[in-house]
Amino acid sequence: MAEGGQSTPQQLPQQQATLQTQKVSDVIRSFRPAKVFKTAKQDTFVTSLDFDDQGEHVVASGDDDIIQIYDVKGGKSTKMVPSKKYGAHLARFTHHPRQVLHASTKVDDSLRLLDLHSEGYIRYFSGHTDKVTCLALSPGSDSVISCSKDDTIAIWDLNSRHAQGKLKLSTPYLVAFDPSASVIAIASQSTSSVLLYDFRNYDKAPFSTFDLAPYEAQYTSSTRGRAWTRLEFSNDGKHLLVGTDYHGHFVLDAFEGSLKAFLVGKNGSPGRAAPVSTTGKPLGQGDACFTPEGRYVIGGAGDQQDLLVWDLQQTPETNHLLQPMTRLPHPRRTAILEYNPRFNMLASADKEVFFWLPEDTPKAA
Repeated sequence: MAEGGQSTPQQLPQQQATLQTQKVSDVIRSFRPAKVFKTAKQDTFVTSLDFDDQGEHVVASGDDDIIQIYDVKGGKSTKMVPSKKYGAHLARFTHHPRQVLHASTKVDDSLRLLDLHSEGYIRYFSGHTDKVTCLALSPGSDSVISCSKDDTIAIWDLNSRHAQGKLKLSTPYLVAFDPSASVIAIASQSTSSVLLYDFRNYDKAPFSTFDLAPYEAQYTSSTRGRAWTRLEFSNDGKHLLVGTDYHGHFVLDAFEGSLKAFLVGKNGSPGRAAPVSTTGKPLGQGDACFTPEGRYVIGGAGDQQDLLVWDLQQTPETNHLLQPMTRLPHPRRTAILEYNPRFNMLASADKEVFFWLPEDTPKAA
Protein backbone atom coordinates (compact mmCIF):
# COMPACT_ATOMS: atom_id res chain seq x y z
CA MET A 1 0.00 0.00 0.00
CA ALA A 2 2.16 2.81 -1.23
CA GLU A 3 1.42 6.11 0.46
CA GLY A 4 -0.08 8.92 -1.56
CA GLY A 5 -1.34 11.16 1.21
CA GLN A 6 -3.49 14.21 0.73
CA SER A 7 -3.89 16.53 3.69
CA THR A 8 -5.80 19.53 4.92
CA PRO A 9 -4.34 22.36 7.04
CA GLN A 10 -5.61 20.51 10.10
CA GLN A 11 -2.61 18.61 11.50
CA LEU A 12 -2.18 16.41 14.57
CA PRO A 13 1.07 17.96 15.85
CA GLN A 14 -0.66 21.31 16.30
CA GLN A 15 -3.66 19.82 18.09
CA GLN A 16 -2.09 17.05 20.15
CA ALA A 17 -2.55 18.67 23.57
CA THR A 18 -6.18 19.49 22.82
CA LEU A 19 -6.84 16.03 21.44
CA GLN A 20 -5.55 14.48 24.66
CA THR A 21 -7.49 16.62 27.11
CA GLN A 22 -10.89 17.11 25.48
CA LYS A 23 -13.66 14.71 26.44
CA VAL A 24 -14.93 12.45 23.69
CA SER A 25 -18.42 13.85 24.26
CA ASP A 26 -17.11 17.35 23.46
CA VAL A 27 -15.78 16.40 20.04
CA ILE A 28 -17.65 13.31 18.88
CA ARG A 29 -20.00 15.23 16.57
CA SER A 30 -17.21 17.22 14.95
CA PHE A 31 -14.96 14.51 13.51
CA ARG A 32 -14.13 15.02 9.85
CA PRO A 33 -11.64 13.32 7.50
CA ALA A 34 -8.38 15.26 7.75
CA LYS A 35 -5.99 13.14 5.67
CA VAL A 36 -6.24 10.31 3.18
CA PHE A 37 -3.60 7.78 2.17
CA LYS A 38 -4.20 6.12 -1.16
CA THR A 39 -3.12 2.57 -1.94
CA ALA A 40 -0.67 1.86 -4.74
CA LYS A 41 -3.21 -0.01 -6.84
CA GLN A 42 -6.77 1.07 -7.38
CA ASP A 43 -8.20 -2.37 -6.68
CA THR A 44 -6.37 -2.86 -3.36
CA PHE A 45 -8.42 -3.23 -0.17
CA VAL A 46 -7.18 -2.46 3.32
CA THR A 47 -8.04 -5.48 5.48
CA SER A 48 -7.00 -4.44 9.03
CA LEU A 49 -6.02 -1.42 11.16
CA ASP A 50 -4.45 -1.20 14.61
CA PHE A 51 -2.98 1.53 16.85
CA ASP A 52 0.04 0.99 19.09
CA ASP A 53 -0.31 1.37 22.87
CA GLN A 54 0.74 5.03 22.81
CA GLY A 55 -1.60 5.93 19.95
CA GLU A 56 1.31 7.32 17.93
CA HIS A 57 1.33 4.82 15.05
CA VAL A 58 -1.16 2.88 12.93
CA VAL A 59 -0.41 -0.40 11.20
CA ALA A 60 -2.47 -1.45 8.20
CA SER A 61 -2.49 -4.67 6.21
CA GLY A 62 -3.95 -5.05 2.75
CA ASP A 63 -4.77 -7.65 0.16
CA ASP A 64 -1.73 -6.44 -1.79
CA ASP A 65 0.39 -8.31 0.83
CA ILE A 66 1.94 -5.12 2.21
CA ILE A 67 2.16 -3.95 5.83
CA GLN A 68 2.05 -0.15 6.09
CA ILE A 69 3.00 1.96 9.12
CA TYR A 70 1.63 5.49 9.59
CA ASP A 71 2.87 8.19 11.96
CA VAL A 72 -0.13 9.71 13.74
CA LYS A 73 1.65 12.83 15.02
CA GLY A 74 3.25 13.62 11.69
CA GLY A 75 0.28 12.51 9.61
CA LYS A 76 2.44 10.54 7.20
CA SER A 77 3.40 7.08 6.07
CA THR A 78 6.75 6.01 7.54
CA LYS A 79 7.34 2.39 6.52
CA MET A 80 6.14 -0.17 4.00
CA VAL A 81 7.06 -3.83 4.53
CA PRO A 82 6.14 -6.30 1.76
CA SER A 83 4.99 -9.79 2.73
CA LYS A 84 4.52 -11.14 -0.76
CA LYS A 85 5.41 -14.74 0.08
CA TYR A 86 3.18 -15.20 3.11
CA GLY A 87 0.59 -12.44 2.75
CA ALA A 88 -0.61 -10.43 5.75
CA HIS A 89 -3.87 -9.92 7.63
CA LEU A 90 -4.87 -8.85 11.15
CA ALA A 91 -1.63 -6.92 11.67
CA ARG A 92 -1.37 -6.00 15.37
CA PHE A 93 1.15 -4.00 17.36
CA THR A 94 2.53 -5.88 20.34
CA HIS A 95 3.41 -3.99 23.53
CA HIS A 96 6.83 -3.48 21.95
CA PRO A 97 6.41 -0.42 19.69
CA ARG A 98 8.60 -1.81 16.91
CA GLN A 99 7.02 -5.25 16.65
CA VAL A 100 3.95 -6.29 14.67
CA LEU A 101 2.22 -9.67 14.77
CA HIS A 102 0.17 -10.75 11.77
CA ALA A 103 -1.64 -13.74 10.31
CA SER A 104 -0.58 -15.35 7.06
CA THR A 105 -2.83 -15.64 4.04
CA LYS A 106 -0.51 -17.73 1.86
CA VAL A 107 1.76 -20.81 2.11
CA ASP A 108 0.59 -21.78 5.62
CA ASP A 109 -1.60 -20.54 8.47
CA SER A 110 1.12 -19.41 10.87
CA LEU A 111 1.34 -16.19 12.83
CA ARG A 112 4.46 -14.13 12.20
CA LEU A 113 6.18 -11.64 14.51
CA LEU A 114 7.80 -8.86 12.50
CA ASP A 115 10.57 -6.54 13.66
CA LEU A 116 9.89 -3.19 11.99
CA HIS A 117 13.46 -1.96 12.40
CA SER A 118 15.17 -4.85 10.60
CA GLU A 119 12.07 -5.79 8.55
CA GLY A 120 12.81 -9.39 9.45
CA TYR A 121 10.77 -11.99 11.29
CA ILE A 122 11.60 -12.66 14.92
CA ARG A 123 9.44 -15.75 15.35
CA TYR A 124 6.81 -17.92 13.65
CA PHE A 125 3.87 -19.43 15.52
CA SER A 126 2.69 -22.62 13.80
CA GLY A 127 -0.17 -24.87 14.77
CA HIS A 128 -3.33 -23.84 12.94
CA THR A 129 -4.36 -25.84 9.90
CA ASP A 130 -6.74 -23.29 8.37
CA LYS A 131 -6.97 -19.51 8.06
CA VAL A 132 -6.73 -17.39 11.22
CA THR A 133 -9.90 -15.33 11.69
CA CYS A 134 -9.09 -13.20 14.76
CA LEU A 135 -6.13 -12.14 16.92
CA ALA A 136 -6.43 -10.76 20.46
CA LEU A 137 -3.45 -9.47 22.43
CA SER A 138 -3.64 -9.37 26.20
CA PRO A 139 -3.77 -5.80 27.58
CA GLY A 140 -1.38 -6.74 30.35
CA SER A 141 1.12 -9.29 29.02
CA ASP A 142 2.66 -10.89 25.93
CA SER A 143 -0.14 -13.46 25.72
CA VAL A 144 -1.98 -13.76 22.40
CA ILE A 145 -5.08 -15.70 21.42
CA SER A 146 -5.77 -16.72 17.83
CA CYS A 147 -8.95 -18.15 16.30
CA SER A 148 -8.98 -20.27 13.18
CA LYS A 149 -11.32 -21.84 10.68
CA ASP A 150 -9.90 -25.17 11.87
CA ASP A 151 -12.25 -24.75 14.89
CA THR A 152 -9.44 -24.20 17.37
CA ILE A 153 -8.42 -21.43 19.72
CA ALA A 154 -4.67 -21.23 20.36
CA ILE A 155 -3.03 -19.47 23.31
CA TRP A 156 0.48 -18.15 22.68
CA ASP A 157 3.25 -16.32 24.49
CA LEU A 158 5.17 -14.04 22.12
CA ASN A 159 8.44 -15.25 23.66
CA SER A 160 7.86 -18.86 22.59
CA ARG A 161 7.01 -20.30 19.20
CA HIS A 162 5.02 -23.15 20.76
CA ALA A 163 1.34 -22.81 21.68
CA GLN A 164 0.73 -22.64 25.43
CA GLY A 165 -2.63 -24.33 25.02
CA LYS A 166 -5.54 -25.03 22.66
CA LEU A 167 -9.31 -25.25 22.79
CA LYS A 168 -11.47 -27.12 20.30
CA LEU A 169 -14.87 -25.44 19.79
CA SER A 170 -17.51 -25.07 17.11
CA THR A 171 -16.71 -22.07 14.88
CA PRO A 172 -14.80 -20.04 17.51
CA TYR A 173 -14.02 -17.31 15.00
CA LEU A 174 -13.88 -14.22 17.24
CA VAL A 175 -12.14 -13.61 20.57
CA ALA A 176 -11.57 -10.65 22.92
CA PHE A 177 -9.83 -9.95 26.21
CA ASP A 178 -11.65 -7.92 28.84
CA PRO A 179 -9.80 -4.79 30.09
CA SER A 180 -8.44 -6.62 33.15
CA ALA A 181 -6.93 -9.35 30.92
CA SER A 182 -8.47 -11.94 33.25
CA VAL A 183 -11.48 -12.88 31.09
CA ILE A 184 -11.66 -13.94 27.46
CA ALA A 185 -14.83 -13.98 25.38
CA ILE A 186 -15.13 -16.36 22.44
CA ALA A 187 -17.91 -15.99 19.88
CA SER A 188 -19.24 -19.20 18.32
CA GLN A 189 -21.32 -18.23 15.34
CA SER A 190 -22.84 -21.61 14.55
CA THR A 191 -24.21 -21.90 18.10
CA SER A 192 -25.19 -18.20 18.36
CA SER A 193 -23.32 -17.96 21.64
CA VAL A 194 -20.53 -16.05 23.37
CA LEU A 195 -18.56 -18.05 25.92
CA LEU A 196 -16.67 -16.42 28.80
CA TYR A 197 -13.56 -18.10 30.22
CA ASP A 198 -11.26 -17.34 33.11
CA PHE A 199 -8.02 -16.81 31.19
CA ARG A 200 -5.96 -18.42 33.96
CA ASN A 201 -8.16 -21.51 33.70
CA TYR A 202 -9.02 -21.52 30.02
CA ASP A 203 -8.88 -25.33 29.95
CA LYS A 204 -11.87 -25.44 32.31
CA ALA A 205 -15.48 -25.05 31.20
CA PRO A 206 -16.67 -21.49 30.48
CA PHE A 207 -18.02 -19.77 33.59
CA SER A 208 -20.77 -18.09 31.58
CA THR A 209 -22.45 -18.49 28.19
CA PHE A 210 -24.48 -15.77 26.49
CA ASP A 211 -27.18 -17.07 24.15
CA LEU A 212 -27.80 -14.67 21.27
CA ALA A 213 -30.19 -16.91 19.36
CA PRO A 214 -33.34 -15.13 20.68
CA TYR A 215 -31.87 -11.76 19.73
CA GLU A 216 -30.92 -12.94 16.26
CA ALA A 217 -34.42 -14.30 15.76
CA GLN A 218 -35.87 -10.95 16.81
CA TYR A 219 -33.62 -8.59 14.84
CA THR A 220 -32.35 -10.54 11.84
CA SER A 221 -33.57 -12.85 9.14
CA SER A 222 -32.53 -16.48 9.22
CA THR A 223 -30.37 -16.11 6.11
CA ARG A 224 -28.40 -13.18 7.47
CA GLY A 225 -28.33 -13.84 11.17
CA ARG A 226 -24.90 -15.27 11.81
CA ALA A 227 -22.46 -12.97 10.03
CA TRP A 228 -20.57 -11.82 13.12
CA THR A 229 -17.47 -9.78 12.36
CA ARG A 230 -16.32 -8.14 15.61
CA LEU A 231 -16.09 -8.94 19.32
CA GLU A 232 -14.93 -6.21 21.70
CA PHE A 233 -15.22 -5.26 25.36
CA SER A 234 -15.66 -1.61 26.25
CA ASN A 235 -12.71 -0.22 28.21
CA ASP A 236 -14.87 0.22 31.32
CA GLY A 237 -15.65 -3.50 31.18
CA LYS A 238 -19.41 -2.96 31.24
CA HIS A 239 -20.39 -3.80 27.67
CA LEU A 240 -19.58 -6.34 25.00
CA LEU A 241 -19.99 -5.47 21.31
CA VAL A 242 -20.90 -8.19 18.82
CA GLY A 243 -20.53 -6.51 15.45
CA THR A 244 -22.23 -7.88 12.35
CA ASP A 245 -22.03 -7.28 8.62
CA TYR A 246 -25.74 -6.74 8.19
CA HIS A 247 -27.98 -3.93 9.44
CA GLY A 248 -27.06 -3.70 13.13
CA HIS A 249 -24.75 -4.55 16.05
CA PHE A 250 -25.48 -6.14 19.42
CA VAL A 251 -24.37 -4.43 22.66
CA LEU A 252 -24.57 -6.82 25.60
CA ASP A 253 -24.19 -6.39 29.33
CA ALA A 254 -20.71 -7.87 29.81
CA PHE A 255 -21.66 -9.48 33.14
CA GLU A 256 -25.12 -10.87 32.48
CA GLY A 257 -25.23 -11.19 28.69
CA SER A 258 -28.55 -9.35 28.47
CA LEU A 259 -29.14 -7.14 25.45
CA LYS A 260 -28.56 -3.46 26.19
CA ALA A 261 -29.19 -2.26 22.65
CA PHE A 262 -29.34 -3.32 19.03
CA LEU A 263 -27.60 -0.58 17.06
CA VAL A 264 -29.50 0.19 13.86
CA GLY A 265 -28.93 2.55 10.95
CA LYS A 266 -26.61 0.56 8.71
CA ASN A 267 -27.76 -0.11 5.19
CA GLY A 268 -26.44 -3.44 4.01
CA SER A 269 -22.98 -4.93 4.16
CA PRO A 270 -19.65 -3.07 3.96
CA GLY A 271 -18.58 -5.63 1.37
CA ARG A 272 -16.11 -7.64 3.45
CA ALA A 273 -15.99 -11.35 4.09
CA ALA A 274 -17.25 -12.48 7.47
CA PRO A 275 -15.14 -15.20 9.12
CA VAL A 276 -17.60 -17.87 7.97
CA SER A 277 -17.75 -16.53 4.42
CA THR A 278 -16.57 -18.37 1.32
CA THR A 279 -17.61 -15.62 -1.07
CA GLY A 280 -14.11 -14.49 -1.96
CA LYS A 281 -14.81 -10.94 -0.80
CA PRO A 282 -11.90 -8.96 0.71
CA LEU A 283 -11.10 -9.80 4.33
CA GLY A 284 -11.95 -7.45 7.18
CA GLN A 285 -12.06 -7.12 10.96
CA GLY A 286 -15.46 -5.54 11.50
CA ASP A 287 -16.69 -2.01 10.88
CA ALA A 288 -17.61 -0.83 14.41
CA CYS A 289 -15.75 -0.12 17.66
CA PHE A 290 -16.13 1.47 21.08
CA THR A 291 -14.69 4.87 21.91
CA PRO A 292 -12.06 4.70 24.70
CA GLU A 293 -14.35 5.72 27.55
CA GLY A 294 -17.01 3.22 26.47
CA ARG A 295 -19.91 5.62 25.96
CA TYR A 296 -20.13 5.55 22.17
CA VAL A 297 -19.93 3.04 19.36
CA ILE A 298 -18.79 4.31 15.97
CA GLY A 299 -19.39 2.31 12.82
CA GLY A 300 -19.72 2.33 9.09
CA ALA A 301 -23.02 2.82 7.30
CA GLY A 302 -22.86 -0.43 5.35
CA ASP A 303 -22.87 0.12 1.62
CA GLN A 304 -23.49 3.84 2.11
CA GLN A 305 -21.17 6.73 2.90
CA ASP A 306 -20.70 8.48 6.28
CA LEU A 307 -19.97 7.11 9.75
CA LEU A 308 -22.64 6.42 12.36
CA VAL A 309 -22.32 7.27 16.07
CA TRP A 310 -24.45 5.57 18.75
CA ASP A 311 -24.62 6.98 22.29
CA LEU A 312 -25.08 4.16 24.81
CA GLN A 313 -26.29 6.65 27.43
CA GLN A 314 -29.36 7.36 25.32
CA THR A 315 -32.44 5.33 26.15
CA PRO A 316 -33.22 2.78 23.41
CA GLU A 317 -36.69 2.36 22.00
CA THR A 318 -38.97 -0.13 23.72
CA ASN A 319 -37.66 -3.00 21.59
CA HIS A 320 -34.02 -2.11 22.44
CA LEU A 321 -33.41 -0.48 19.07
CA LEU A 322 -30.90 2.36 19.36
CA GLN A 323 -30.77 4.86 16.53
CA PRO A 324 -27.56 6.73 15.64
CA MET A 325 -27.00 9.92 17.60
CA THR A 326 -25.38 11.54 14.58
CA ARG A 327 -23.81 10.87 11.19
CA LEU A 328 -20.29 12.02 10.39
CA PRO A 329 -19.97 13.10 6.74
CA HIS A 330 -17.63 10.95 4.69
CA PRO A 331 -17.18 10.66 0.91
CA ARG A 332 -16.40 6.92 1.02
CA ARG A 333 -17.76 3.65 2.34
CA THR A 334 -16.14 2.48 5.59
CA ALA A 335 -15.28 -1.19 6.00
CA ILE A 336 -12.76 -0.93 8.89
CA LEU A 337 -12.65 1.52 11.78
CA GLU A 338 -10.48 2.06 14.88
CA TYR A 339 -10.51 4.78 17.55
CA ASN A 340 -7.13 5.96 18.81
CA PRO A 341 -6.61 4.75 22.43
CA ARG A 342 -4.74 7.93 23.47
CA PHE A 343 -5.98 10.81 21.31
CA ASN A 344 -9.31 11.95 19.93
CA MET A 345 -8.52 10.66 16.48
CA LEU A 346 -9.98 7.96 14.23
CA ALA A 347 -8.62 5.81 11.43
CA SER A 348 -10.97 4.29 8.87
CA ALA A 349 -10.40 2.37 5.67
CA ASP A 350 -11.80 0.63 2.65
CA LYS A 351 -9.57 1.14 -0.38
CA GLU A 352 -7.87 4.08 1.32
CA VAL A 353 -6.85 4.93 4.89
CA PHE A 354 -8.41 8.06 6.39
CA PHE A 355 -7.30 9.96 9.50
CA TRP A 356 -10.18 11.76 11.24
CA LEU A 357 -9.81 14.76 13.56
CA PRO A 358 -12.29 17.01 15.38
CA GLU A 359 -12.95 20.35 13.75
CA ASP A 360 -11.48 23.43 15.41
CA THR A 361 -14.82 24.42 16.90
CA PRO A 362 -16.45 21.17 17.99
CA LYS A 363 -20.12 20.95 18.84
CA ALA A 364 -21.09 19.66 22.25
CA ALA A 365 -22.63 16.22 22.32
